[in-house]
Amino acid sequence: MQSSKVRRLIRLLVVCLWLPLAILVVSVIRFGSLPTDAGLGGPLAVGAMVGSMVLFTWIAAIPLTAALTLLHRRVRILAYVCGAVLGPITVFGALIGGLFGPIGIVAYPLVFSAPAWIALGITALIQRGRTNARPAESA
Repeated sequence: MQSSKVRRLIRLLVVCLWLPLAILVVSVIRFGSLPTDAGLGGPLAVGAMVGSMVLFTWIAAIPLTAALTLLHRRVRILAYVCGAVLGPITVFGALIGGLFGPIGIVAYPLVFSAPAWIALGITALIQRGRTNARPAESA
């Protein structure tokens, strides 16, 4: 029982790597390559820059990924639609949030995950209403 929860948590954390990978791909497409010169620091500064970006965007992906995972258990098509719409918006939100530092990188994706959490809440209320409905009494 305990190992099942640990496996689910590890799977969630691995799946959250979609946001850092997407941002790296967008950066390579936009700028042609990853940064190679960071002034006096050289490769060490570039590694620190990319590493901190990966860490903060990985943390920022957790709310949306968790919401989509839970939504997938209830209504799969809605989870796919939310992921297809909110995923790209979250990537560009994290890119814009990067202009404001680590707090911006985390804040934008957190805000953009709200529609998925709202959809999850609505589906939970609908399913709870269906299970609590009493059958009609026969006369």
